[in-house]
Amino acid sequence: MRRLVMLALASTLAGCSIDSTGPYGSVAGDYSLRTINGQTLPYTFSGGLQLLSEDLTLYRDGSYEDISYYSDGSTFVDDGDYDNYNGSITFYSSRGSTYQGSVSGNTLTQLLNGYTQVFRRE
Repeated sequence: MRRLVMLALASTLAGCSIDSTGPYGSVAGDYSLRTINGQTLPYTFSGGLQLLSEDLTLYRDGSYEDISYYSDGSTFVDDGDYDNYNGSITFYSSRGSTYQGSVSGNTLTQLLNGYTQVFRRE
């Protein structure tokens, strides 16, 4: 009887997990930026600087790193934490900003400073 109760409890707890890899597992991975506001890369900003590529990594522990590469040879690194709630993601940058995103399948969409950025999981 005791063994049956333990088995039932284990089955119940397993059913409560978001997925087998934890709350971040379904969105964790490496993403590459594909478009900004519908335009493919390289993307030219109004001042003439071009964004050549951007790589975003969402880690299973709820942290992220985002590296942007520009035409003048510079890079910009942003990192922080994120929350995932059923594919709706809130990013908390270590620089103090907060912004939103969503994941559907292998596509991650971010809304940041008036830009819609679409990434694809590698």
